[in-house]
Amino acid sequence: MKKLFTLLALAAAMTFAACSSDDGPAAWEKLPATPISGENAVLTVNGDATAGTVQLTATSATQGTLLLTNVLPGYDEVSMAVTLAERADGSFDLQGETGLTTPPSMLAKAEAAAEIFHLTVSGSLTPEGKAVIDLTSALSTEAQGGLTGTWNLLDKMSFDEDSNLTSAPLWITWSAIDPAQPNAEQLALTLRTFGSPLLYQVLHSVTFAPDGNITAQYWSGEPDLMSCIFYGIDEAGNIVNLHESEPWLDSPKNLAFWFVRGDRLYIVPNIAAILAETGGENGAAVDPEALTGLLGTLAEYGVKVDLLLPLVQQWMQTGIPLRYAKENGALKLYADKELCAPVIEALLPALPKLDEVIAKLVAENPDDEMIQMLPMLFFMLGIENFAALEPVWNSNTADFEIALHLTEKAQ
Repeated sequence: MKKLFTLLALAAAMTFAACSSDDGPAAWEKLPATPISGENAVLTVNGDATAGTVQLTATSATQGTLLLTNVLPGYDEVSMAVTLAERADGSFDLQGETGLTTPPSMLAKAEAAAEIFHLTVSGSLTPEGKAVIDLTSALSTEAQGGLTGTWNLLDKMSFDEDSNLTSAPLWITWSAIDPAQPNAEQLALTLRTFGSPLLYQVLHSVTFAPDGNITAQYWSGEPDLMSCIFYGIDEAGNIVNLHESEPWLDSPKNLAFWFVRGDRLYIVPNIAAILAETGGENGAAVDPEALTGLLGTLAEYGVKVDLLLPLVQQWMQTGIPLRYAKENGALKLYADKELCAPVIEALLPALPKLDEVIAKLVAENPDDEMIQMLPMLFFMLGIENFAALEPVWNSNTADFEIALHLTEKAQ
């Protein structure tokens, strides 16, 4: 009988325990599955506070899926599997990681390829709907391409013994197939000679951060072209900072991103953030149809929108491609003839309109000395007018290149 009572007691205890466990949901089932935002969501990305929406879909006491909406700059949504660990108070810690293969801040995402960003997340969520999320993003080693760091704009212009310019921070090449025919070699020489000290006044450095951000040190003032021409370089060829008493400014984060794929560097503008920074309506993502309409307005000026639109749409998927060359602490970022051709060929038909605008300004402002000097611009550039560049491009261009030369900042 004693054994029988013991067995009955044990059975009763097991039945009670089973009934008790069925009385309510498990702790993980009490976690909210609805989006959490505002003051209930404490969010950071790479250590910086941000806003957005968090949603956890728990599937067990140890597994779930985390959806982050408008949290990571450049990505509307990021979803990743996370592991869960229950705390004594019924809240849960979470951890996870994932890779992103699409560029940030695009109107349409490119097809999956090699990993660009690697994300890690940690945080906690309470049954009351309080979330603390720390997200860290980093470019993969392949996507950094050895370019991570700060690069200063080259601060010197070098000349050979015949006073020919041999290096400069801004270098434009437009060589002729037949130098005896009309060409743009003088135009290229003028632009790199006077454009380099002018550029140096507004751009000091570019930083390629490991989290995928591009930032720059810049000057927000308006450089004086004549001062740059007469005082922009010293006798040794060093470019002079003509606003030395005014400090360089640091551009905000998340306005543009970068990554390397293959032999190209891709620049990805964060259109929504740029619109917000420059006083746009609301900083919302650009509607593809609105972009089409915007480019369509250029047609009245002669721009070949049918050539430009597919190019811009491609950039919206992949980023803006540049070529790069890194050697001995120097970095050259450049666009060659192949990369520039679609843009130039779309813009060339608009050049006659530009000539008309200049002629009208000269005619309507006879007393304005600066405007009356505009016709001299063509003489300095070695061309008859802007429209003359179209046949030069089409029939007498051997090489074309626009390049920035930078040097690695000393640590």
